[in-house]
Parts: sequence; C-alpha cells; structure tokens
Amino acid sequence: MPPTVCSTSPTLRPSPAPRRSYGFTITELLVAIGIIVLLIGILLPALAKALGNAKRSQTSSTLQEFAKAIESFQQEFGYYPGLVPEETLAADPTISATENALLHLMGGAVAEDDPQYSNFTTGWTEYTIGSGSTSFKFKLNPFEIGKGPRIAGKQYPPFFSPKSDEFSSVAGQVAEANGSGSPLVDLPDVLDAWGQPVLYFRSVRETGPLVGTAAAGRFNIITNAPYLRSLGLGDLGKSQEASLLNPASGVTPSPEETLAQFIRSPAFGASNAPLTGTARGKFALISAGADGIYFSKFDGFGTSTKPWIDVVSTTNQPGAGNDPGKGNPGGPAALEKYDDVRVFGGG
Repeated sequence: MPPTVCSTSPTLRPSPAPRRSYGFTITELLVAIGIIVLLIGILLPALAKALGNAKRSQTSSTLQEFAKAIESFQQEFGYYPGLVPEETLAADPTISATENALLHLMGGAVAEDDPQYSNFTTGWTEYTIGSGSTSFKFKLNPFEIGKGPRIAGKQYPPFFSPKSDEFSSVAGQVAEANGSGSPLVDLPDVLDAWGQPVLYFRSVRETGPLVGTAAAGRFNIITNAPYLRSLGLGDLGKSQEASLLNPASGVTPSPEETLAQFIRSPAFGASNAPLTGTARGKFALISAGADGIYFSKFDGFGTSTKPWIDVVSTTNQPGAGNDPGKGNPGGPAALEKYDDVRVFGGG
C-alpha cells in the first residue's frame, strides 16, 4: 500500500492595508503658506484703513463734545473759555490755549480777581503768567480739576467731562516753562484718538487780521506754541518742525497766513489773501490726524519726497527733489485732502 502523502497548503493571509498618511506634502504646505500670505497682503491694508477710519470718527466725536462744552460756556458767560487773557498768554505761552480753556471748563483754578482768592491756601499753588502790567495770577489745585470752574466768586458744575482716554497730560511741550526753566505746571490736555493734543483757537475780537498778534488779530497762533514748537509731541512723539503752523521766523507764507487759510470760509475773500477772510466760526478745534503733525508739509499737496510749504499763493509751483512745492490755486476748499480733523463752532 503506497504511503499516504499528507499535503498541507500554506494559509493565505490577506496583505495588510497600506497606511494612510494624514500629513501635508512640502508642496501642499508651500501652497497653503502662499495663500495665507496673499490673504494677509489683501486684508492688512483694508484693516489698517478701517482702523484709521475708526480713529478719525472717534476723534471727530471728541472734538464735537469739546465744542459743545465751549458753546455752553459761551452761552453762560458771553465769552469763550480761557482763564488767562489771550494777550497775556500770547506773550508768555507757558500753558497751551487748550489747557487754558480746560481750566475754565473743568475747574481746578481760581483767578486773582476772585473775592475769596486769599482763602484758597492748603493744596493750592499760585502761578504767575506774563510780567508787568499784563501779568496774570491764579491758584491751582490739580485735585480740583473736573469739579467745575469757580468764576467771579461762584462755583459752577463742570462744562466738560471727557473720557479717560481723551484727557491726559501730554509729553513734549517745549514752551511750558517759567523763567527758571522748570515746568510751570503739569496740566491735562484733550487728546485725539492717536494720543496727540487738540489745538484750540478762540476769536477775541470782531475786526483786524483773521490771525495776528493778540493785540490786533481775531485769532492768535502763539497761544498754542507749547504744542507747535515741540520736537517730540504726545504718544506719537512727533516733531512739529514739519508743521506748516510751526511759529518759526522767516517762513513764507507766515504761519499766521497758513492758519488763516485753514480756518477761513471758502465762500468769502480772495484765495490768496487769507488774513482778510472770514472764519468758519468763533473758535476752531484741530487734531493733527494720523500723522501726528499739524498740517504737515508732507501731507495734503506734499509727499515724503516733495514737501509742500505754501497753501496761500495761487500760483502752483510743484517741488522738485528737496525744493518745497508752493501754491494752491484751489484756495481753502482744496485743503480737505490733509488728514487733520477740524471742527468749528460759534457761528
């Protein structure tokens, strides 16, 4: 009998399924990164523009509220706020016109003509602005700012109550010093959304040059010298050497003419004679805008390579290289292209 042959077939096992990879290839990663970079490049300018518009809107709101307080004060007393007389402050601008207005709107100071002046002692410090017959004395207590002004012996509630981010002392003011060179007093300022102080100009008479000396002009530029002469102003730390309002000597057109061009009504007067024009209101509030410089020569008609220094004359002379541009055929109506925010009040 033949031997039995036992045949065993090998067990057939199924091949393991190939492992699935959940990672990205280098090519896929590069494509994804490229798309993200492209989206960022598209979205960032739009985001920056939206943020800039939001800050501009916030600044406009701040200036409007400031203007309402100024109007309320004028209706109560018949004149626009400013504790120190305009002529005295122009001769010795050791505080700014804005700070001067806030002492009337928010309090914290008592003028020397107050019948109870001598009774303000503990916590009150006396300061003198100017000299001779035009000097002006007042007593200040910083802890009383915000409680309302005291005028002619009577206490009033505050006319202006700014938000915390609109109200702070500004660094970099260069004219805010007395004869010894030390700060006169650290006063709070009204701030725009970029952390820069707001300029306040008030009309003090009905006739005379639109902007000129405190003794003759309707508006005066020197009362804001603590801001306009700064070499590192506010949160942005901006030098105002590039400002068309910087009260430097020997500049043509003068800062007075330039300010007049920016605050006058486009409807009245010759385009190249701003000092004889009519103001848009009895007071003006001005924010420097996003660039932090009041009417910068690199803004508006100017560029970073071609500054523009003349917005008064009607002959357009574009700058070439470092030669500043001159002329403004469009007159005051053409100045809306500057990023500065302006609010006028008082009719």
